[in-house]
Amino acid sequence: MEMKCKTCGRALKTEDEGIIWRRCEICKTPVCFNDIHYMGTKVKGLYKDYIMVIPVCEDELKRKK
Repeated sequence: MEMKCKTCGRALKTEDEGIIWRRCEICKTPVCFNDIHYMGTKVKGLYKDYIMVIPVCEDELKRKK
């Protein structure tokens, strides 16, 4: 099964995950590092709140703004 980047259509291999592409944290589709965006989310910790950054595709970034 051939995978493609959701944004640009670049062919991706499963063994290259984490090297040249990642999955969108929200919709779980593959996105290459050239097209990936990051979104900060507030997380409650035991003693203080902190910001966790998650990888998202362009479509999810537009939807969440």
